[in-house]
Amino acid sequence: MLQTTLGRVYDVRVLRTSFPGAARDLARQAAESSDVVLAVGGDGTVGDVASGLVGTNTPLAIIPTGSANAVARSLGIPLQPAAAARLLVRPHDRRTLDVARAGDRVVVHMAGSGYDALVMRDAQRSLKRLARWLAYVPPALKHLTAPRIQYRVTVDGETTEFAARMVLIANGAFVLDPWLRFGDDIRPDDGVLDVCVFDPPHLAATLTLGLWFLVGHVGRSRFARRLRGRSVRVEASPPAPVELDGDYAGTTPLEMTVCPAAIQVIVPRGTGKPAAR
Repeated sequence: MLQTTLGRVYDVRVLRTSFPGAARDLARQAAESSDVVLAVGGDGTVGDVASGLVGTNTPLAIIPTGSANAVARSLGIPLQPAAAARLLVRPHDRRTLDVARAGDRVVVHMAGSGYDALVMRDAQRSLKRLARWLAYVPPALKHLTAPRIQYRVTVDGETTEFAARMVLIANGAFVLDPWLRFGDDIRPDDGVLDVCVFDPPHLAATLTLGLWFLVGHVGRSRFARRLRGRSVRVEASPPAPVELDGDYAGTTPLEMTVCPAAIQVIVPRGTGKPAAR
């Protein structure tokens, strides 16, 4: 069905990934001869495809089929695959976004260490296919009382040491949906990364922190603080779990550097700059 919709305007070529990271190489090759490179998958797939498009003029289009689809949600891209495909054949805009490099990976939306990475690690793949974001509920409840982690975080060369339950590095305002967000002043095109540190001391504080997320002012909570910079290094003792765009990615250290205006993404009309047709 997607090929039928897209075939009205584009010559469509389907390339399937066979192993993690394969999308990066396929996207880089496709960018040389394509008007648009389309990522069909979740946030991890979007990040892999984006990594192959950094530094090119070929825009990225997203058909969200993952469990969280945080990147698509944050950009206003329809979550139904058919509707997302129709976006491409109708008048649309392009938006230029920053990304962050983490080793050989590119992060489009968010990375983290601690509680969120534990949840991503333990979410069952089979449930993610069937229940989407509900697959994260069991591990989220399981790790609510996980112990604090001793972190050493360096932002633009300035090092801070502290204990916390979670460190998130955000390139966008939303955690998942617009109703669950860091704050409206975090943008994916401002040339910096926002480091959000969370350390609620007990369960009641954790629930309070959740309410601050819901109203979009988590930075005002006394259990949270923010740092900003172009480069971030996160270390922990002992090593702590890490996630990149919702995919479990091993343990610390985690090192990230922002790449300003690195990719172009096709977005709904009125949310970017009009795209040439």
